[in-house]
Amino acid sequence: MSSDESEVPTALENVADARERACLLVVGDEGVSTLPLPASGSLIIGRSADADITVDGSNISRRHACLHLGSELRVEDLGSTNGTFVHGERLAPGGIAYLAPGGMFELGATMFLVQGRTQTPRRVCSAEQLVARIEEAWERGEAFSIVRMRVLDKTDPKAPLRDVLLGCLRGGDVLGALGPNELVAFVLGSSHDEADRLAERVTSRAKSLGVTLRASAEAAPPQVADAEAWLRGEPGAHAFDPTPIVLASEAMRRLHALVDRVAASEVNVLLLGETGVGKEIFAERVHAGSPRANGPLVRINCAALPGTLLESELFGHERGAFTGAAAAKPGLLELARGGTLFLDEVGDMAAPLQAKLLRVLEERAVRRVGALESRPIDVRVVAATCKDLDAEVKSGRFRQDLFFRLHGVAIVVPPLRERREEIEPLTRAFVRAACRQQDRAPLAIAPDVFRVLLQHDWPGNLRELRNVAERAVALCDATTIEVSHLPPELADAAPQDATHLKSNIKEHERQLILDALLQADGNQTRAAKLLGVSRRTLISRIEEHGLPRPRKKP
Repeated sequence: MSSDESEVPTALENVADARERACLLVVGDEGVSTLPLPASGSLIIGRSADADITVDGSNISRRHACLHLGSELRVEDLGSTNGTFVHGERLAPGGIAYLAPGGMFELGATMFLVQGRTQTPRRVCSAEQLVARIEEAWERGEAFSIVRMRVLDKTDPKAPLRDVLLGCLRGGDVLGALGPNELVAFVLGSSHDEADRLAERVTSRAKSLGVTLRASAEAAPPQVADAEAWLRGEPGAHAFDPTPIVLASEAMRRLHALVDRVAASEVNVLLLGETGVGKEIFAERVHAGSPRANGPLVRINCAALPGTLLESELFGHERGAFTGAAAAKPGLLELARGGTLFLDEVGDMAAPLQAKLLRVLEERAVRRVGALESRPIDVRVVAATCKDLDAEVKSGRFRQDLFFRLHGVAIVVPPLRERREEIEPLTRAFVRAACRQQDRAPLAIAPDVFRVLLQHDWPGNLRELRNVAERAVALCDATTIEVSHLPPELADAAPQDATHLKSNIKEHERQLILDALLQADGNQTRAAKLLGVSRRTLISRIEEHGLPRPRKKP
């Protein structure tokens, strides 16, 4: 990447902003031409001389397509032989597709871009704006991919490259510049295939303009430690390690076996358990083990969004449905097509939204906010909550019919205090992950640390344990994590617990000595043999515990 961020290569210059009126940019084998467009109306595009826009080329039909202008841009295929393509997808004969601002479509091998005042201009955003959009997607649980692009030369293109790249994007996608020759496209949606197709399109379109561009698609992880570092491809931007799966108890082995059996079906799953127990891990396992594993896993936290915003996120909205809805947007129920929708904290969903979700699940169709017609959906629902839904239903705060719809199979994830066998292996795994995230050499863990951790009740479960491990790694200035590196509420309890343990051991030893002497009728030699110690050691322990020396019987 060039160190001079202010340099703007010719290949990325924008020459469209200065245009006074709307126009159609036509890029074909013969070069580039620009045609003025009216503000509204319909224009026939084809090879025929009586077409409104005549385009030469053997792969163009006489009446190939129709461009509809007005408040919205639409392109319609007129039964062409070689097809009309929008975002790389071929329209069915007679099919109509809406074009995003600055949208691009193709007829055969000829590329068309609509520019000017017929739509709100799309712009290349800054790196900071792109990072903000990515962080927003993670916060909302949106699935997305990115396409990294690098311009390898500065040859004057036959058409403005920036406009061509923007025209390749769909409505929810974003193009950002990391530097003068470095661009990244944010591709909304769970299917990584769309990002792969976009990478192929932008490479091909740039080549047709005489620009050499390298593009590669990358699926986004669930979260990363540093969004900007990850966006720039820096090696230190480690992704957060997923919570490890530990099967240290028979109960957890049976639970995971149950999840694997349930996953293979299409039944809805309800995950119950305290906050932080790892319900999301089981949701991921259900999806990964299902016939829908190749489809998207779309997540949303129902407690993190207010009711109106949650409704828009779930169901989507049409353009103009409410203030700020400048463009139509599909909801997560549509984006999860062919996959799984994970509704976290479903017990916090407002009552009106519960009724709408129930109707969607029963009809297998969703109506966007502001829409008149419903759209079919194909999605499996996995829901989770830390609330007692039985009690919520009895109190009237949660709909019973929705509860039954979600309650195909209920899986209760036990709290960490009921599976203490997992504490040591989980702690070691969390410490290893924290060392990688903080660029630390691996750290050892003192045995006393585990004794303290095992005595804690862990109200925050796995989430609390992970935080304790990350804190210990950050505070440790040596090669071994000690009790002093634990939070005060855990570390301060350690001496008291140790004193209590020593007291119990001492009392237990005293009682063993008394029992042995009683069984040996006061004979110290025989009592020592019963205890497996020497007579001298027994006498020492008797004196240490202040026991009376037994007298010989007459």
